[in-house]
Amino acid sequence: MVTNMAVPRKALPVVAFWTLVALWTVLWAWVMWPNSALSWHFSVEGANLLLHGAGLNLFADAPWLQTGPLSLLVAAALSPLPANIAKNLALVAMTAAGPLLIAALTPLVAPARRQRRIFIAAMVLIPAWTVLSLRWGHLDDVLAMVFAIVALRAVSADRPVLAGAALALAIASKPWAIGFLPLLLVLPWGRLRAALVAAGGVALTWAPFVLANPRTLGALSPPVGLAPASGLHTLGARGVLVPRWGRTAQLVLSPAAATVAVLMRGVPGVLLVSVAVRLALDPKDNAYYIGSAALAAVVFDLLGTGWTIPWTTLGTVVLFWQPFVQGFTDIPHALQTTTGLTHWWFAHQEAVGAIHVAWAVVVIILVFLWPRPQAQAVGAMTVSPGPRLSE
Repeated sequence: MVTNMAVPRKALPVVAFWTLVALWTVLWAWVMWPNSALSWHFSVEGANLLLHGAGLNLFADAPWLQTGPLSLLVAAALSPLPANIAKNLALVAMTAAGPLLIAALTPLVAPARRQRRIFIAAMVLIPAWTVLSLRWGHLDDVLAMVFAIVALRAVSADRPVLAGAALALAIASKPWAIGFLPLLLVLPWGRLRAALVAAGGVALTWAPFVLANPRTLGALSPPVGLAPASGLHTLGARGVLVPRWGRTAQLVLSPAAATVAVLMRGVPGVLLVSVAVRLALDPKDNAYYIGSAALAAVVFDLLGTGWTIPWTTLGTVVLFWQPFVQGFTDIPHALQTTTGLTHWWFAHQEAVGAIHVAWAVVVIILVFLWPRPQAQAVGAMTVSPGPRLSE
């Protein structure tokens, strides 16, 4: 009986740990809820166009939809429900994904101070995640990051088919997820099979749209405005709209940089480098970018360092935290009606862009120069055959 009682007692700290994480998530959901789902209408409109309007001409006729068909199909699956119920269900599910993704990383974290490190990482991540999942309700970015973590777990278990399929689903949700493909290089076997599965999944997803209307490729040069606070503007791009080469540069340089990261330092920094390059080359500076950036930073902090406090994640959240700017669509009006930090943000758009580009440069350098963990962590893996990550 004493032995049987010892097991529940050992489980108590774990139960308390996840209960606090759940309560923290609920608290932030409550904070964000009154001004939530700012971008959910894009998913609804895109789903309606796909099923009842443009069909396979969708991305040719509506290139401003910077998303993937999978996110629209998920939104379409909710369409039989009343609109408000469908929206709220999606917001709750996307928000719940945050702590679940942290839990999915748990087996990959080195045993030393594991629970403490994961708990602190969750406390730092959740506010940023709810900006993405709830305040904005950006379904495509949430799905891309969810499938990226699924792919990471599949790689850790040496399951190439699942890894390739998960990455294909990520790219089907958001095209910039192509930057996560270098994760497959870590597989000790089955890399070709995984690559074929990923390529086949991407082809099955996107080829029907391209074959139905070649103008679909025009989405690589979408009518998206170039913001003064964006990385592209900081790097010298000028004009009203994103340059014709802007999106193509993201889709090429993001996986290229991630490939260098995985060859030099293994798995932990792949997601972070990919997201950093994407944001540095983005024509916008949207507040929801914080969610993907913070989760990628959490992966690096937990799997690539021994820090108790996830400094990369904390710095990312601080630098990208800008929900206070919501509700202002006219910058001249905002400059006349705001004060304090909000006024500074609107008055110094170029400085904001420079700060975010500097963040991208710093985290990329950090990933490339940070020594690999010596223990049984994921970061010890290279592209050479070796032990499983879960061992």
